[in-house]
Amino acid sequence: MSFVKIFASLLLLASPFVLANPVSLNPSPPLSPEQIQQPYPEVSITRLHSAKELIAAFDTHDYRLKVVKQSNMLPSYFVENLPSDLNELPVSQKTSAFIRLLLPTIKAVNRDILQIRDELQTLSAKPKSQWSEAERLWLQSLADTYAVKSGAIAELLLHIDVIPAGMVLAQGIDESGWGTSYFAITGNNLYGEHLPHNGGKFLTTPGGHVKVAAFDNLYQSTASYMHNLNTTLAYKELRQLRQQLRLQKKLTGDELVQSLLHYSTRGQAYVDNLRALIKRHHLDDFDSAKLTESDSIRYRFARRAKG
Repeated sequence: MSFVKIFASLLLLASPFVLANPVSLNPSPPLSPEQIQQPYPEVSITRLHSAKELIAAFDTHDYRLKVVKQSNMLPSYFVENLPSDLNELPVSQKTSAFIRLLLPTIKAVNRDILQIRDELQTLSAKPKSQWSEAERLWLQSLADTYAVKSGAIAELLLHIDVIPAGMVLAQGIDESGWGTSYFAITGNNLYGEHLPHNGGKFLTTPGGHVKVAAFDNLYQSTASYMHNLNTTLAYKELRQLRQQLRLQKKLTGDELVQSLLHYSTRGQAYVDNLRALIKRHHLDDFDSAKLTESDSIRYRFARRAKG
């Protein structure tokens, strides 16, 4: 195994925020979100048994979408997995509950991506002759993770960027049926991801003809989906459009979904439906909301057997 790969492996074993022996970069080099093994705050877990209990908990803490829009502040209330009974709620409650339970996770994954972008931009401002060995190895590990052969920071920044919350919510809604599909409930797969070529946990369709990726929690599912968009050749146009929209200060879900023609066999009809969801439920309104850093809560529903 090469020294670069050994270093990358050591990164995977480190804390998501602090390396055991930090060198040069400040703060220590952040991991790509899909590599973080324990992404949640170290707080006690509140165990719930139904969607109604989750709604009651949100309401008790005054976590309401109207409040988020007015304040642009989003509480760090992380729901690790889905309740099995969202479909039993009235439509208005189901839609509000799904958006509220997923939004902090989306913001957390995007926050972790932005930490990497910030480090890359800081590194790019330094002459290469002043880069430490740790910085060079971290840069190479990112290039490997994001399939950027050149290893150039400018190319990495094209790949390592956020996905607007409105677009993530819309795809999660469409692909999981508002969090009610079998694969979403049983495998935390909200975005219709198939099993990647390098393997991993999976569920199968009836008859076992298709393997669908399964995840331990909603953070890992969301991080994997974003990594797919940020690395796969099929979404090269998405990354180029995102860069353009960022420069124009127009990076929104409504704008970026036009690049998802290849995400579904439904093509343009899929894109049109995502745009309709974004507009109908005002999903782009949450892009500017900031995740709070205090008073975190973790919610977890009883585990369900994975088929």
